[in-house]
Amino acid sequence: FSAVETFAIVIFTIEYTIRFIGAGADPEFANGSNGFMARVKYIFSFYSIIDLMAIVPFYVALYMPNSWIDQHDEYLRMARLFRLLKLDKYVPSISLVDDVLRLKKKVLVVASYAAVTLWILFTAAMFEVEKNDDEIEIDPLPLYGCFEDCSMSDRYNNYFNSIPLTGIHLTGDFPLIEYGARGRVILFFAVIAAVGVVSIPSGVIASGFAEIVQTRNKTKGATEKDAGAVAGDDWYDINYRKLEGQPPPPSIFGPRMDALQIKAKEYLDGRVDETTGLVSRTQFSSIGRLLFFSLIITNVAAIILESIPEIDRHVGNASGNFFDVFEAFSVFFFTADYLLRLFSAGKSREALYSPWVYSRTFFGLVDLVSILPWYIQVALTSTGHVISGDEAKIFRIFRIFRVLQLEDFIVAFTKLDNVFRASKDVLKATGLMAIIIWVGTSALFFIFEANNPNFRECDGSIPLTGTEDEPGCYDFESTLACNEFYPDMCSQAFFHAHAQHHVLCGCFSRWRMGCRRFYLAREVRVYVSVHCRYSSL
Repeated sequence: FSAVETFAIVIFTIEYTIRFIGAGADPEFANGSNGFMARVKYIFSFYSIIDLMAIVPFYVALYMPNSWIDQHDEYLRMARLFRLLKLDKYVPSISLVDDVLRLKKKVLVVASYAAVTLWILFTAAMFEVEKNDDEIEIDPLPLYGCFEDCSMSDRYNNYFNSIPLTGIHLTGDFPLIEYGARGRVILFFAVIAAVGVVSIPSGVIASGFAEIVQTRNKTKGATEKDAGAVAGDDWYDINYRKLEGQPPPPSIFGPRMDALQIKAKEYLDGRVDETTGLVSRTQFSSIGRLLFFSLIITNVAAIILESIPEIDRHVGNASGNFFDVFEAFSVFFFTADYLLRLFSAGKSREALYSPWVYSRTFFGLVDLVSILPWYIQVALTSTGHVISGDEAKIFRIFRIFRVLQLEDFIVAFTKLDNVFRASKDVLKATGLMAIIIWVGTSALFFIFEANNPNFRECDGSIPLTGTEDEPGCYDFESTLACNEFYPDMCSQAFFHAHAQHHVLCGCFSRWRMGCRRFYLAREVRVYVSVHCRYSSL
């Protein structure tokens, strides 16, 4: 990791040096200024500050060994996360925040005033009803001075301690549930207020992002589109419109093959009236469609039933059991359908009159995935390979993809794909924002909560609190110090590994505050950073 770190620092340093030198010729900084002033402007620019925060901690720790900075190198290394902000040069996200705030300033000011007012009022109400609530016992709260037989009155022991707790409830989340009757009544109305507190700012910021990204795209110069174009079109949609009114190409095998392909196409998809667009089917085609629909539903039901241990034990795992026979029967019909669609693709405008195109479409891939794992499993078994339990589960998982074949009856995922393509610029910007906030807040939790005694667990032989000569579990400043005094007898339940921070902060960013015993002095900072809910835009 040290080698990777050093290599990255060298690359970032070279990049910064080149940008610093070239700032004198950059119109953004050199306009009306000489080379020196242009470079000074660049140093204090947004991207320059981000670059410096990404590389300076490395050099400070390198040239000041055994200093305070070197001793706290673990925390300074968190500054490397600022390198994520460098991605803003390629996918604008952070830089859009200022534009969004200015665009929606008036609405956000009104919404913020309403939110803060409600926050203050509900905090006062919760403090009044819970400050004397000694009936409900909760977990120990060392930072609040309570080590056992704690109650909600220890959490709401003053107005300022009540602020972050009530603020979390106003987001609509309830990690704390140990309330009395009066507290629950107040929180009922808080839930109603939370709808406005959360939805209005989120909706305003989301619409602001969409407006700015779409405006920037228009200024780049939109390419000329055909009359039937819609947002989200890709190469398939464009080529599909080009084939409107064009007859399918003749088969190289002659008219007889053309007739067979047309019959197969009409059996699968019916006959389309060119003037009205209505689809008509023969009785044989209607029955086949109904049976195919029923087969998909029963396959999904079979997959669910097979996962129930009692049913699986009753049927048994011997070769030729009911589920195996039904699976082989299903694969036979799904394979026949797939081959018929490949055969008739030359006469299907939906396949752009090409079997190769059909095999790459959503429907073609779903049809293939629904049958291919079964043939792979049969091939492995025929060669003498013994399918293990884990391998069998993998093959079974792929069978659930058959539910996507219902797309042939009810359009859903293919339209969803168009929606994603139409919104890709907004999704890229907000997606990068979500990643930056996610990783950034996980680093803050690591710094602020790594040694929180509220999350510390010790061996039963260690007292919760002790004396100067024999300190207790909660008396140490850090879990490391606790382990130095009591070797391997202290542990931190949460926030002891950065990977765990990502999982927990991922839940918190969705307003799922499963843990609620944070440092009070840092609770507001964490609360504000976590609840920047750009991930839901």
